[in-house]
Amino acid sequence: MKNIIRGLWLFALLTTPFAPLNLFAQGEHESPLHDEMEGMNHALRLVNRQYTDLTQKASTLALVAEMHKHAETAKTLTPPKAVKMTGDPQTQYLNSFHNDLDKLITEIAALKQAITADQTDVARAEIEKIGQLKESSHKELGVGGGKHHGPPPGSPPPPAPPGQ
Repeated sequence: MKNIIRGLWLFALLTTPFAPLNLFAQGEHESPLHDEMEGMNHALRLVNRQYTDLTQKASTLALVAEMHKHAETAKTLTPPKAVKMTGDPQTQYLNSFHNDLDKLITEIAALKQAITADQTDVARAEIEKIGQLKESSHKELGVGGGKHHGPPPGSPPPPAPPGQ
């Protein structure tokens, strides 16, 4: 019996460092809104990498449609920060949130139009506007200081591999 208990303690001691850290975090569950924003950001990063490649036009347009879907879904959700507010501050926060999403949806539509018309310079400008809108909105709403993945939106795409 002692050997079994000793073995369990040894097992727990050796495996604990490999357990995901988020198991120990309390109350750090991401919201559905965060998931939509992450999905939109992921699609934007991919668009930024491939919008100049006309052979990937269909894929790029599908990614832009995905961004639009995420933005529309985000409009139906309440930001976790707003849930903690009441009265006028909550109303103002939600108005800012929805106005910023409306601006974003307008820019996504302009990005789609530029990519459809093979206007890479206009598409680059729209990607930069979306990145600026993200920064200003996050600053205004006091959110988004999290992880950064890849180059910022609007930076030039990486060069194509030799021979392409």
